[in-house]
Amino acid sequence: MEVIRFLQRGEVRLEHIHGGNITKAVKKYGLSKEDIIDFSANINFLGPPAAVSEEIRKNIDGIVNYPEPDSQELKENLANKLNLGRENIIMGNGAVELIYLLTKVLNPSKSMVLSPTFSEYALAAKSVGGKVEEFPLHREDNFQLKINTLLSSLDSIDLLFLCNPNNPTGTLLSRAELIEILEYTNNQGIFLVVDEAFADFVKEEVAIIDLINDYNNLFVLRSLTKFFAIPGLRVGYGVANQELIQSLIASKDPWNLNYFAQIATKVALEQKEYIKETKVRIKEEKEFLYKQLKEIDNLKVYYPNANYIFIDIAATGLTASYLEELLAKEGTLIRNCNSYSGLGEDFIRVAVKGRADNLKLLEQLRENL
Repeated sequence: MEVIRFLQRGEVRLEHIHGGNITKAVKKYGLSKEDIIDFSANINFLGPPAAVSEEIRKNIDGIVNYPEPDSQELKENLANKLNLGRENIIMGNGAVELIYLLTKVLNPSKSMVLSPTFSEYALAAKSVGGKVEEFPLHREDNFQLKINTLLSSLDSIDLLFLCNPNNPTGTLLSRAELIEILEYTNNQGIFLVVDEAFADFVKEEVAIIDLINDYNNLFVLRSLTKFFAIPGLRVGYGVANQELIQSLIASKDPWNLNYFAQIATKVALEQKEYIKETKVRIKEEKEFLYKQLKEIDNLKVYYPNANYIFIDIAATGLTASYLEELLAKEGTLIRNCNSYSGLGEDFIRVAVKGRADNLKLLEQLRENL
């Protein structure tokens, strides 16, 4: 019976929990893909580097061969970029694969997640039979995490998940705050996962990826698909001490990262001008969209630390589901946050996109609100 209930939850998860489901929108609203502007998925609006598409075209005949096992060459490139050893890195078919792999290897009895946060942490912990406790973030505190309260709540917890910046709220922990949590959890024998999926969009230096050899209880997750706009290729990676990485590698498929994902990511990492332009353009559009949204009556707009903006629409009198449906009929997808624990129908999230798309979103919101 419990297995059946879990499978049913899985079906709901696939249908409702994540953004970026353009195929569903096309069918539901009778639109073409070209008609849709997708603000529901937090992907670099510049699109993938031109060199990535060219590399895939040049190497199309390579699909007759297996991809390199465990992505050794790609790991070497990443290791040089991160100033880490190759033995400290594991590649994943998206960061989500690594979340599930880690819970499989650690097999935690009781995990803690923030509420709200990315849903896959809790689902992964439950998939191995573990219990999950939620640590609530409060509207009256602007969803900021109170470190001391969190630390005092960690009794009997084996595994703690943190997303920095948090998804969907965009709140950011400083490096000093993360180290405080890391020290405490290390002393208490609690494993800490820090998901830095949006770290490349953050202007402050908050990453703790350099500390993985100093703490055996730390696993840091990263995504490569959001920044380089290649989510269809599914590329993520994790870093930790060598012993844990070896245990994870021994528990996964050796060909988990496909041929095109490997060659495309290797090329993407070399695109220095693209990386520089992305950071400049995202910053410009983020500030523009944030300021314009704040001028719309009855919206409470939270400052964005990454390439997405969290918005409280309660004062408009509309529900997130109603607004989602209203905009979708016009070809604009937003992220309804009602599937995040603790949020209900009062919140939406929108990605930062290019100026023309941002102006269209603003126009539609002004008309409908």
